[in-house]
Amino acid sequence: MKNKIFVYILFVLFITQAYANESNRNQTSSVPSTVQFEIIQSELTAKITLKIDKFSGNVFQLVTGKEGLTWQLISKEKHSKDKAFSSKVNYQLFTSGLAVRLTFLINVNTGATWQLAEDNEIGAFWKALE
Repeated sequence: MKNKIFVYILFVLFITQAYANESNRNQTSSVPSTVQFEIIQSELTAKITLKIDKFSGNVFQLVTGKEGLTWQLISKEKHSKDKAFSSKVNYQLFTSGLAVRLTFLINVNTGATWQLAEDNEIGAFWKALE
């Protein structure tokens, strides 16, 4: 009888923990691969909430401004392999669940890649990886 109660308690704890872990995940809507804009958030920190224009490669970070939340453009270093085609998806974002520094912007047509970096003076920027 004690074994059955013990197993039942373990089962309840397991289910509760599994539900808690699942409910803490960020939610997103499904978007077709051809859409121009998408929002991505790091699983590690809400500070890395990004909006990408997948046509132009412009990426904006959600920040708190004088009047509340606003999108701030993240500057991007020039890349020798970067070439965008008009009215077409050219860029994709990747953010790792391991570290914020493992956040990348890639031109899906040429392979040009940037890593999210931070500078004390200018803040976040995209560092070109050659």
